[in-house]
Amino acid sequence: MINRSLKITTLCVAVSAAAAGCGGPDEGYSNPLVSENPVAFSTPSIDAAFNEQSGVQQVNLLEGATVDGAQLTHSDDSPVYIRDMEFTPRNANFETPGGSAGSPFRLSSDGVHLDIDTDRFAQALRMCDTTDDRGATDADGNPTGDGIRDFPTSIDYEVTYAIDNGYDPGPGQSLPTRTLNLTLNAISDPVTGVQAFDVSLPAGGATPMLSATEPAFACNPALTYAIANTSVATVDDDGVISGLVVGSTTINVTSVEVPTLSAMATVSVTPAFTLAITNQDFNELGAPLGTKSVPTCSAIGVSVEPSIINDTLTGAYTYSWTSQSPSASFGGEYSDGAFGATGWFTNALGISEPATLTVGYGSGYTGATGPTDVEEQSVMVTAVRNHACDPNASPHPAGYVTDLGLNTGAWGPLATAFPGGGLDGAGSVLITAPGGDITNVVQQVWNQNRNFHSQYYGRGAASTGRTFRFSVWARLGQLPSGGDVVLDHTLLPWACTTCGGTGFPGRRPQSESVTATLKPTTGWQLVEFINRSTGTAEWSVPEIWDLNTAMFLHWDVYGLAAGETLEIDSYSVVEVTP
Repeated sequence: MINRSLKITTLCVAVSAAAAGCGGPDEGYSNPLVSENPVAFSTPSIDAAFNEQSGVQQVNLLEGATVDGAQLTHSDDSPVYIRDMEFTPRNANFETPGGSAGSPFRLSSDGVHLDIDTDRFAQALRMCDTTDDRGATDADGNPTGDGIRDFPTSIDYEVTYAIDNGYDPGPGQSLPTRTLNLTLNAISDPVTGVQAFDVSLPAGGATPMLSATEPAFACNPALTYAIANTSVATVDDDGVISGLVVGSTTINVTSVEVPTLSAMATVSVTPAFTLAITNQDFNELGAPLGTKSVPTCSAIGVSVEPSIINDTLTGAYTYSWTSQSPSASFGGEYSDGAFGATGWFTNALGISEPATLTVGYGSGYTGATGPTDVEEQSVMVTAVRNHACDPNASPHPAGYVTDLGLNTGAWGPLATAFPGGGLDGAGSVLITAPGGDITNVVQQVWNQNRNFHSQYYGRGAASTGRTFRFSVWARLGQLPSGGDVVLDHTLLPWACTTCGGTGFPGRRPQSESVTATLKPTTGWQLVEFINRSTGTAEWSVPEIWDLNTAMFLHWDVYGLAAGETLEIDSYSVVEVTP
């Protein structure tokens, strides 16, 4: 169980104008008004329970506290102090809401009531959210949960505190303490809105409606669906849309719990042969957004896949590619090893500059759909800063020596410079497998001031929590001879409080990797790495990397046989939250 206790020694409040000081023993404060009698308790503990989002609630911390048989009270003449409060949640893995708003627990102005801001627990407690991602991971670092809900229906605190009425318990003795058993309960999570997103599907196909209640964890997420033109498409009670004929109509999605809440979206029924851009942005429901962030000075890659209903894809396919911006011109098309492809575009976009890129059908389809009936697909890309080609200045006057351009080949004996390689022929790094399960190459830059990775990920507290995305262009020298070829982008700290062992292998347990499975093709492919732990493209510097240290980037390749090669080029590092 994770200890999430919150100890507050500064909650005491002096209510006497004469006794303006406020503190616990740590501050060296003594009650100037001495009582001859100690505090006693009629019961060892008191109990209180409140619902979340019920405003600020109060608990009288003097309840059941007596002095010489009389109920203890406080006044200007006889002030009482609450000292050394400690809040310990009894629920495993629960973190008390905090952040910029501070603790939800405060002493009231009279100094003897505990104020509890129950509204602060609105996101921490949920009646109907059974999500269980936190608490444990598998061998690959993927969250597996621990059998305990991430958002409990209630939280119990054991709150201990001391009451100081000025009585001196004697040398080496402590003030009497008592316990408050505090419970905060979740309330039913109501529907506050409805989301619905445009859907496109081929005639003869079916797809679930992209819709949900807001919040997604509402206790009654049930929806009803109504399509305006049922000759174009129909929808069943579960929200599954069936495309009938080519055309367009609208669908209205309504909350069952709150029928006044609804949303409308467009349903487009397309020919049976369709195209989809697979590496654009998608929302949490899987709806394509038609947008994509691309790193500056790195070639832009747009991946397209065809699909067909009631027919079979065969043969080789090509596509047409256009750009509306002279700063992003089409450079070539590479097959993904199946029926899709990646179009690469040169990138002269400035930071925040957009460009609309479009892909359409070229050739290869032999079915009934006419080529002019296949709808083009577009994505608006917007450039974001790529630290691999636009890093901050190195603290060393000679600058960085890290191979951010992937063209020096200074990666040990398994990687060499390939002067004529790369997407633009300006050079790349060629990795050759020695055989075995893994091909590992690393560039060792021990001067931390000249090591880009040290300056970004190895600055201890200045680095932890910073979040990045990584990508690289890669090309296999041969089709995979066995199973999948996996490329890992692995960052390893040389020193941290929990790091140890000998050399790189001994420090591997504290390394962090993002990963990608390569497409089975010998053409260039854009590799956008995924964080194993979250399933997203975002990776954050771990808190355990707590020391200033040299950092090393490893390229780990799995699945290459002896002598097989992998070429890498056009590396990008994008910071998500500067």
